[in-house]
Amino acid sequence: MAQFKKIYSEYKHKVYFFVRKYVQRDEDVEDIVQDIFVHLWKHIDKANDASSIEAIIFKASKQEVANFYRKNKLEMVPSDHHIIQETEDEVSDEAGKEEQISRMEVLLDQLPRKTKELFMQHTLENLSYSHLAKENKISKVAIGKHINKAISFLKINLH
Repeated sequence: MAQFKKIYSEYKHKVYFFVRKYVQRDEDVEDIVQDIFVHLWKHIDKANDASSIEAIIFKASKQEVANFYRKNKLEMVPSDHHIIQETEDEVSDEAGKEEQISRMEVLLDQLPRKTKELFMQHTLENLSYSHLAKENKISKVAIGKHINKAISFLKINLH
């Protein structure tokens, strides 16, 4: 249980942002992330080291996102109109993603410098709380507060 908690705290944000790249609605993202960690819970005994745990997590992430799309497409019965609409939606989705990335960059610039740095290092460079805490000579709890502050700020302002 302690091993799972450690893995969960280390990967929850990475998995969230990975899934968020592919799924727009927060409720759907949270459901998928939960399914990913349930999958990990069931298969954690097969993991020997950190790299195999990460492989299981991100393989499960890709599978769960694919399952989400597959399930939602099965619920829709496409007609010719829907196919044309989906193509138009894909083009607008791409523009929407780029706009969202631009908005995210602007929002990140509004965060305190240290919070932004820690958030970027944790999410983009995959640095652990422990590593960041040692590097910055602050506690892991403080690191968590900075990162959670950034995530909360982005969630509130991206909608």
